Amino acid sequence: MPADTSLNGIHFMLPTPFDGNGEVDLVPFKRLVDCAAETGCKGVVVLGVMGEAHRLADDERLAVLDAVVAAADGRMTVTVGVSSESNALVAKRTREAQEHGGTAVMVSPGRMAKPNEAVLYRYFETVQSVATIGIVVQDHPSESGVNMSPAFIARLNAELPRAQYLKLEDPPTPPKITQVLALTGDNMAIFGGLGGSFLFEELRRGGSGTMTGFAYPEVLVALYRLLEAGDIVGARKLFYDWVPYIRYENQPGIGLSIRKYAMMKRGLMDTFGTRPPSPAIDKPTQDELDDIMASLPEIPAV
Repeated sequence: MPADTSLNGIHFMLPTPFDGNGEVDLVPFKRLVDCAAETGCKGVVVLGVMGEAHRLADDERLAVLDAVVAAADGRMTVTVGVSSESNALVAKRTREAQEHGGTAVMVSPGRMAKPNEAVLYRYFETVQSVATIGIVVQDHPSESGVNMSPAFIARLNAELPRAQYLKLEDPPTPPKITQVLALTGDNMAIFGGLGGSFLFEELRRGGSGTMTGFAYPEVLVALYRLLEAGDIVGARKLFYDWVPYIRYENQPGIGLSIRKYAMMKRGLMDTFGTRPPSPAIDKPTQDELDDIMASLPEIPAV
């Protein structure tokens, strides 16, 4: 059946704020979610890699989820990361996401000593068996260690009715969008990630939006709207104007800390700490980031 288009657009992937003692700080979630709503994002994503979900205890995960759903207050969608290392745990987390108000679940494969498609299919099939909300298949091999072919993704889409969405983070992403859409037609909505690094090209290839923690969601919303209106020249200029910051923010390893720092400077968070062993940025990097942020083009109004 045709993919549900209600998720189409820009989704702000939320970090998990920590206080000075390294404990989860729930207070800033209201500011982060308000930012997403006020800048025209379709929704927010919580408990993903950006949210350091793999470094949170179970009670912390539920507290974060409840805080985000309360802050969203029905204004936008809430996609919940439920990726796990076992079929039993991914089923449990899927049920929790539904019970606590999630709009969709985002599922990346668990790490496997010997990845194979039969085991991988059963993992996603387990999610389908308990899901009452949409499933976003996350294709992020640099994190999961699992590569999914366009044919396998198309099989998930064809055989698991709720797997209507793909979060594609397997570069080069534009060609893979073309390959997946050639197999799924209009039955799968594809969202980018990777800090919006290829959003202009992804949208022109037929992408439905993006789910990313880029610290200036206004830019991505404006880009999406320009292309939606057919203004390719305006969208291209906007994207190219922001490439220097996009490039700097999307550094492997420290990209999360950079985004948290930028969000703190924007007043969306009170600290920018990550939970070890997630790496933090050093003082020279902070100084470089201050310099880049001081030289940014005008933030588009949305």
